[in-house]
Amino acid sequence: MNGNPATAFRFAVLAALGLMLASDALGGPVRYALAPIGLVGLSYAPFLIAAVLILVYGLAALATLRPDPFAIAIFLPALLWLPYALLLGLPKAQVAFGVYTWVPFFLGMVAVAAGARMAALRWIAGVWAVAVIGVFANAMMPFPWVGESYEILGVQAEFAREWQAFGIERLPGFSRASFTAANQITIGGALLLAGEMRRTAKLAVWLLSILAIALTTSKAPLVAILVAPFCLALYDRLPAIRCFRFSQWLLGGLFACAIGLPLAALVGFRFGETGNLTFLSLGSVGVRMDEMWPRAYALLDPLWPRLALGVGFGGVGAGQAYFDAARFSPGDNLFVFLFVTFGFGSLLFAAPFWRGNRWLFQAAPPAHRQLFLVAILVLVLGTMANIVESVIPGFLLGMLAGKALDPRAAAFEGPPAIRSGRQLRLDPVRF
Repeated sequence: MNGNPATAFRFAVLAALGLMLASDALGGPVRYALAPIGLVGLSYAPFLIAAVLILVYGLAALATLRPDPFAIAIFLPALLWLPYALLLGLPKAQVAFGVYTWVPFFLGMVAVAAGARMAALRWIAGVWAVAVIGVFANAMMPFPWVGESYEILGVQAEFAREWQAFGIERLPGFSRASFTAANQITIGGALLLAGEMRRTAKLAVWLLSILAIALTTSKAPLVAILVAPFCLALYDRLPAIRCFRFSQWLLGGLFACAIGLPLAALVGFRFGETGNLTFLSLGSVGVRMDEMWPRAYALLDPLWPRLALGVGFGGVGAGQAYFDAARFSPGDNLFVFLFVTFGFGSLLFAAPFWRGNRWLFQAAPPAHRQLFLVAILVLVLGTMANIVESVIPGFLLGMLAGKALDPRAAAFEGPPAIRSGRQLRLDPVRF
């Protein structure tokens, strides 16, 4: 393996990602088909395969006796916050499920280490068509799995969530929830728009994305598909001397919004009464400020040691939904979720958005452009969702973390043995 375990992992990472994307994009019908024959547990196999791959990568990196930042970033949080969560008294199953939800994030880091960045984003862009078709089909006919539930390991779970926003049904398409389908459409559509396509094709992708996301009634993804292409168009038209500064200021502004709203809720700021145009309303932001974010902050009581170290894996989010429903909080903001999980350790997650940007801009402009778009999507979606527990956004956050750990690895496509030379040669950005 030429002293670097990542060389052997590129194909495996892409295979694991492909299985996870298929499970995410077709989560509703796949589980519905497997449940009658007692094989619904197979739907969780892609996550478990990815988890084993991540573990093997970390162990292989440690076996080389070389300081591998990716292996350290995989094992250090687990060694600190997993036993810490158990010491706080969280059930083992809840902690294990909490770690399970972080698998896409860690796989995103390993994808960067293995030189699979561009290939992974192409695969993610391909999910767009499946998600759009699923939502449009769901608008024309009801799917039998929506609202139905199944039991696994004594826990009840829905094939696909059935719910409404202001009396309008939220369509999940082939996925398990409307916001999951919306994330797939937003991210896949934005990546397609960033590639080499004719203007008419880009316009069609953009309009179809907006219409499909509107059918899911998800507002943050709708904002993202409106904002991200516009910001990328400005980025492409600015002279180089201003382009990098623009990207940094824009990410700074989005970062401030994503953190500022839950901080405003913490100090008591609330929106007044607002009207709505169908599902378009600030009501969901008000619900987060009034209920969701305060409920998440309440998990930090007592403040010591929780304010410093959080509640550990599984202490907030999906793990609670299954094992501690009375105190369940989805977080519904990336930085609320991170702070409640890791306490002040969450400050390390500022690095993915800043570290390595200047080097990439100077040495590998296509990679910087691509990851700039990814950061926009993560920050906009992360303002109203924890995203770590969603496959594609969580994977993208992991890619940004991988970029921060090793910008050179993020700059190239292909095995590390090829990218180890001094020549920086990148193909045009295509999806």
